[in-house]
Amino acid sequence: MNISTYTRLALTLVALLAAAFLLTACGGAPPTGWAGARVADGVVYSGTTSGKLIALDATTGAVKWQFPGDKILTSVYATPALANGIVYVGAFDHKFYALDAGTGAKKWEFDATAPIVSSPIVGETGIVYFGANSKRVYALDAATGAKKWEFETQGDVWADPSLVGNVLYIASLDHKVYALDAASGARKWDFDAGGIIVTKPAVAGGLVYVAGLSKVYALDATSGAKQWEFSASNWVWSNPTVTGGVVYFGALDGRVFALDAQSGKEKWNTPFKAGDAIRSAIVIEGGTAYFGSDDRKVYAIDVATGQGKWVRATNGRVLSSPVVANNVVYVSSHDHLLYALDAATGTVKWSVDVTSGKLATPAAK
Repeated sequence: MNISTYTRLALTLVALLAAAFLLTACGGAPPTGWAGARVADGVVYSGTTSGKLIALDATTGAVKWQFPGDKILTSVYATPALANGIVYVGAFDHKFYALDAGTGAKKWEFDATAPIVSSPIVGETGIVYFGANSKRVYALDAATGAKKWEFETQGDVWADPSLVGNVLYIASLDHKVYALDAASGARKWDFDAGGIIVTKPAVAGGLVYVAGLSKVYALDATSGAKQWEFSASNWVWSNPTVTGGVVYFGALDGRVFALDAQSGKEKWNTPFKAGDAIRSAIVIEGGTAYFGSDDRKVYAIDVATGQGKWVRATNGRVLSSPVVANNVVYVSSHDHLLYALDAATGTVKWSVDVTSGKLATPAAK
């Protein structure tokens, strides 16, 4: 076994230990999750650090419903998906749920036999896809929950899937990113990234972008052939975001990178540096990039220069990815608050304590 192989194994072990620490809690307490939010028709849907799914009025923060009412889901890491009036989400209690978007009433559930970290995606053909810690990728009938197919990998599947046309792209802790036929689950190709993958594959311009440990790769979407690779400064947990011919992502040392999507060359003179690890996706809206950090802050930076625009402090780590809708940034923190921030200034419009469902900050008038 050569030195490079030892180094790769060591890095993988360190990465797994760090990930295991985040997905478990000290003293046997359940992990708290870091679900991102989804906004549709004036409602914010999000998993909470208290192990429930919550629906809030996007303007006021008033709670519309919480699921379940009589227990918790252990924890929720997945960002919910919405389609045809139904909210889809998986949880750490091994179950995948379909809920009525208006009431939160359960329509059906599916037992994945293992915790679910992966966020779902719903295709136009009425199939919902997600990964699970059973080392499987599932495709279910979105209306009934009946299993259409499953695909087995050699590692837990934490990454969110991407669906482009009739191809599903998804990665696994077995170091591989897979391209699967969305209708049948048949493997089209796979690529070994040389380290565990926790990021959602981003697909744009005929390329697939994915990170394995500290390496970011661009792959041909049809064949899986590597087009370029980039060595980041630390492990990349942040889902790559591609827009305007640029790939954006954060690293666990707090740096944010902007790469030319075709060449992999850096666009900024110096990467932006937050105060601690970045696990959230870099969300782009109107020339501004929004993201959270372990330093308990939410950031807004200029996408053209990488220079900061504003910073909003919270009282907990911000691991979840923000979502921007109608000039408002919605993001959860591990202070158990879900925040609505003015996208231009970072001013708090309202915040809700997700453990009690009560407003912590009244809605701005």
